[in-house]
This record gives sequence, structure tokens and C-alpha cells, in this order.
Amino acid sequence: MLCVDYLRNKVSGLYYNMFYNMCREETIRYWNVCDIFTQGSNVNKYVVMILNRPLPNDFKQNFILNLWQKAWLRITVDGGTNNWLSWLKLNNYDQSKDVAPDLITGDMDSLSEEVLQYFTKKSKRTRLIRTPDQDETDFTKALKELQHHIHSENVEVDTVIVLADTSGRFDQILANINTLFKARNILPDVSILILASNSLTWLLTEGVTHSINIPLTLRESREWCALIPIGASCRATTTGLRWNLNNTLMEFGNLVSTSNTYNGDSCVTVQSDQPLVWSMGIQGLL
Repeated sequence: MLCVDYLRNKVSGLYYNMFYNMCREETIRYWNVCDIFTQGSNVNKYVVMILNRPLPNDFKQNFILNLWQKAWLRITVDGGTNNWLSWLKLNNYDQSKDVAPDLITGDMDSLSEEVLQYFTKKSKRTRLIRTPDQDETDFTKALKELQHHIHSENVEVDTVIVLADTSGRFDQILANINTLFKARNILPDVSILILASNSLTWLLTEGVTHSINIPLTLRESREWCALIPIGASCRATTTGLRWNLNNTLMEFGNLVSTSNTYNGDSCVTVQSDQPLVWSMGIQGLL
């Protein structure tokens, strides 16, 4: 937990005053997102969304099924519906359980008609929403449909966990990052997490002190983490990293904090004047 006593042990003099004023004047946002890997997660109402990427098989047995079944809403995006059924069959799922999506969205250029018929016949609650707009990715359009659904149901959602491996086409990886930036206007109060086979990635907004809880196993194994400025240069200050930043200019062509790791503190704090992509290895949690 970020507090004045903690900062007093980390900084002194001018820097202590700077951090004290920052904590007093700015909002502190706490991230305990690694709780999704443990039972008793404090993530309340969350949504699972499956994009058109192969689902990882590296997670502990039943992790994905448990994540799916406990979600408030389950969405498959276009070809992600094919991948979901393929994963279920590969893992010998119990066909007596309802594993159909609540919502299937996309322009449907990748969705198999056979898979569509399978899920719509299996569950009467499965809704199909076609989103033909070619000016947006299916990921972005799915978040917009989720926004409509949240408003129509008048519920509060904390988190969207997006299953999308980061291997493969570089343009699609960047398109997903671009959607994280767009999500600030679509679902401004919802955390959008991209969960891949060996990483967890999300966007840290500017003007906020972010306090990211780091599980002990990741600290002990010195798992990798990264802070990446995409779209604009920024100045960032951190604690809890092996190589911390101190109002450091970050930009492509200059410094980018990749292949960083932890110094042993229980949390990492980040403050920047522009949005930053945070990505962290999760190998020790699998």
C-alpha cells in the first residue's frame, strides 16, 4: 500500500516533498489484478472477452473455465468464438455445463456457421450482434456493445479480462493496444486487462498515482515488467522497480523501460504525465 511512511523510507528532502504533495493532491489507484489467479479474488463484477487468438494452454487446470463461469458477462468476438469451442473440446469440458457465450459480436468474417449454430442452439440466452463497421476493430466494437449492455442493465462492472495472446501478427498487437487507449472514452471507469499466455497488460492513465501490487512469487523470481510510452513521449516517476524512473523522459528513439524487474517491494508505484502501457510477466503465477 502506498502511504507517506512508505515514501519517507524511499525518498528524502526535495523528493519527499514532491511525493507527499503528489499523494495529497492526486488520486491513488490501486491495482490488485493478479488476484484473478487466486481464489477469493476481490474483483467483483467482471467480464470475460475472447478475441480471435488461440487460447493459452499454459494456465493451471480449469483456470480459464473458472474465470469464464464466474464472470458476470461472457463475450466472444468473431473468430474468438471458434477458438473458444476448440479450446473446450481440447480440454474435454463437461458438456452438461453451460459454456456458451452471453454475447457474440463482430463483423462475422471469421466465425464458422457451424460454431455459431452450436452455441445458439445450446443456449437460449446467447445473443448475436453483428458489427459491420470496418473503421473499427472487432475488439473496439465489442467494448462499445458492452457499454450499451452495461447501461441497459444498469450495472457497474469493475474489469474486462480480455483473452488475447500477444504472439502472431504485429499489426493486430498494436491494434489491441490502440483499443486500450480508445477504451478510456468507451468505458472510462472500467479496467481493461489483456491476458496472454505469459503476460498481463493494461494502460496506466496520466495524472494518477498507480500502486500495483506485485505477488511475492513474481518478486522472488525477478519476473520481467515494462513501462512503454506509445503515441507520445512522457515523463514518469516510479518506485519498486530495479531500475526506477525519476521524472525521466521516455519516448521511442530515446529511453523505453522494457526488460525491467522488481526490487523486492510489495508494490510498484507509477506516476506519469501521459498514458503508459504497463506489461508484466506472469509465469510464476501459472
